[in-house]
Amino acid sequence: MFEEYHKELLQSDRDPKTIERYWEVVTAYRQWRGDRAPDVASAKEYLAYLREKGYKPNSVILHYHALRLFFEFIGVPLKLKLRKPRLLPRYHDRGDFEALVKQAELGLYHQTPKCRERNVALILTFGYTGIRKGELLALTVGDLDFNRRFIFIRDGKNQKDRIVPMAERIVVPLRRQCEGKGAHDRIFEGLSDRNAYRIVNSLGKACGLENFHPHLLRHYCGTALVEAGVDVATIAKLLGHSDLNTTAIYLDIIPQHLLDAVGRLDSPRHPVLDANDHHS
Repeated sequence: MFEEYHKELLQSDRDPKTIERYWEVVTAYRQWRGDRAPDVASAKEYLAYLREKGYKPNSVILHYHALRLFFEFIGVPLKLKLRKPRLLPRYHDRGDFEALVKQAELGLYHQTPKCRERNVALILTFGYTGIRKGELLALTVGDLDFNRRFIFIRDGKNQKDRIVPMAERIVVPLRRQCEGKGAHDRIFEGLSDRNAYRIVNSLGKACGLENFHPHLLRHYCGTALVEAGVDVATIAKLLGHSDLNTTAIYLDIIPQHLLDAVGRLDSPRHPVLDANDHHS
């Protein structure tokens, strides 16, 4: 049963990382249940066990989705209502971003000029496009259109393509990364997922930004766009969000619309205040 499901999962059109994670969850559940047959009761018990072990709500939800898919495969419906916590990403302003760029220019211990140049391009591209780490590392020279100033992101999350404008500030750094490479060569050739994380984290630490990582640059891009007055639908297209609710979280990080609403209380012709004056 489990091996047949594994074959089915491998042949699905899901992201390879999702397939790997889902199979890890099902394998862990299989080991936990021992000789007992998979059933809804044991699945619920397993999820409760994870909560008792201190697993975060998002992690428990991921386990639930993976198990639900498996139970669907064996013809047993698994339906639970789990509330997903709404956590706001950390806010980083323009000053934090510029400090990170400056640190990339200065470099870290024993870094070559070529490494510093690459890291500057890396930070700027993250910050000015909001691109995901996996999408950035997959970019090839042929995905950049320097004439029209566009970046083509192919096969992004959920196998979706999109086009992101190339800000003027990242044109030269990206051109330098493309020098001597063919159209099918990766722009950040030789840079692994782990290395990209380590570089951003180390640069952040060097300029006083603790626990900094690439995805926070994506959040920085989203909040910076909100601060610049860009509407949520446009930001969603730029970042590749399929759900506007995902993008709307940036409105709560920078709640200018709420400040504007409360600011109306100071208006000289506020209706509630006028009514109170009239009754007095």
